[in-house]
Amino acid sequence: MQPEVDPSETDFDHEELRVFWDLARFHAKLNAAPTYFGPTALESVPPPAWAYGETAGESDAFVAQVLADEKGATTAPAEEYAGELPEVGVLSILCDGSGKPRALVQVSDVTQSGDDVVESFTVVYSA
Repeated sequence: MQPEVDPSETDFDHEELRVFWDLARFHAKLNAAPTYFGPTALESVPPPAWAYGETAGESDAFVAQVLADEKGATTAPAEEYAGELPEVGVLSILCDGSGKPRALVQVSDVTQSGDDVVESFTVVYSA
């Protein structure tokens, strides 16, 4: 069992993340003809990685639910976005509470209701 880790303090820049990204971009077919077109910026630069929850346990539970449903959503106060809401189609890497990359997700919908922003996403690839 993994020790409790504060997901906000997890280092997302590590070798395991790079290996996950290499597999995810291949399985997600982000560049259908790499030998013809060469690498694209999308496949060269890994998307941001993140974990959701106040504790490692909450992050793990969130990831388990997302993987089971193959989709998920987060809700946060609009002020946390500093005026820049997520865009539909943007990719990111969802990590568990220990910082292990578990899914490549893509934003599918963004709605603002009052002071809250709801960001919905679908799983593109999971490890």
